[in-house]
Formats: sequence, structure tokens, C-alpha cells
Amino acid sequence: MQTYRLLISDKHEAEISIEVPDAVEAMNTAFNALSQFACRNFPPPDNIEITVVTAESQPVGRVRMTFEVEWMEPRH
Repeated sequence: MQTYRLLISDKHEAEISIEVPDAVEAMNTAFNALSQFACRNFPPPDNIEITVVTAESQPVGRVRMTFEVEWMEPRH
């Protein structure tokens, strides 16, 4: 198992260390974490992202979600 860090940002920052077999599984973990967070905290923050890095801080990838609502003026 390898150690990866998930750097979570949504106006606040947090970091979680995970142990998974490879970078693909680390990205899958980030995607699942983002999906679960969005479902539990609906509506989610405007912008939230999880950056995956190795234990040595080498970038692996980023999972990002933007939640946007746009209201239209009623047309008469």
C-alpha cells in the first residue's frame, strides 16, 4: 500500500492521508469522497475540490465540483 494525501478545499482547507494500492485508487477515493460530501451537504459549497498528492507532495490529480444556480427573469 502507498500513502497519498487528499487536500480538500471549500473555503476551508483540510488534509486526509489514505493508504491505497496506487494512484488510480487514490483518485477514485477522492471522487467518492467528493460525491458523498455533496450528497450529505446539499446544496454543496459553490466550489469544492480535492487535490491528490503522493506522500512526497507530487501531484497526482484533482477532482473539482462547481455548484451553480442561475435564476432567469420571468418573461412577460
